[in-house]
Amino acid sequence: MFRTGQPVNYEEVYDGLKVRLERADYRHAMLHLGARDAGENVAVGFLNRTCLVGPAGVRAQDGGKLDFTVRIVLAYYILHGGQGDLAGQWAAYRDFKDGAFFHGAFSGLVENNIAEHFSGRMNELEKAATALGGGPLETDLGGDFSCRFPALPRVPLALVFYDGDEDFPASARILFDVSAPQFLDMECLAVLGLILSDQLTGRQR
Repeated sequence: MFRTGQPVNYEEVYDGLKVRLERADYRHAMLHLGARDAGENVAVGFLNRTCLVGPAGVRAQDGGKLDFTVRIVLAYYILHGGQGDLAGQWAAYRDFKDGAFFHGAFSGLVENNIAEHFSGRMNELEKAATALGGGPLETDLGGDFSCRFPALPRVPLALVFYDGDEDFPASARILFDVSAPQFLDMECLAVLGLILSDQLTGRQR
């Protein structure tokens, strides 16, 4: 989606990842990615839900629907094999090396979508954020509303939202811990932001 701008066959992408999950290093996931032992699978928190990742693929622990975009990002998270500590510093997508390549699409599909959907509706934004596990930020990043999301155990996201008025339209920024590229490549980070935007606004793909 972000790489070409064309529709993506998510099912085909996911099927290819399932093959790789058959031989993934789940011990590494438990040691370095915040995954927990769940028998044949590992359990991974994802936006206030628990998902199971294993040789048979990715599914929600509660048995509910899990979009292909979520399955794909979780599979890449395990397969990427990242490690390291959170830096505790936030950065915009465009600030990362190679982030400029996807920045235009990221801004339009993710940040502008949130801003337009919740303009003049901050109470609804707060409710939607809470439902996804959003909580207070450790530092003040400004905005009329801001929060931190536990997107993945090692990849939190921050949202900073400015509501619109008679002079300026609403705007939103999605921020990443500066360590995020250690755990997902830039396209997957963009898709992670897209998932947050979709789930906040109730959009289905």
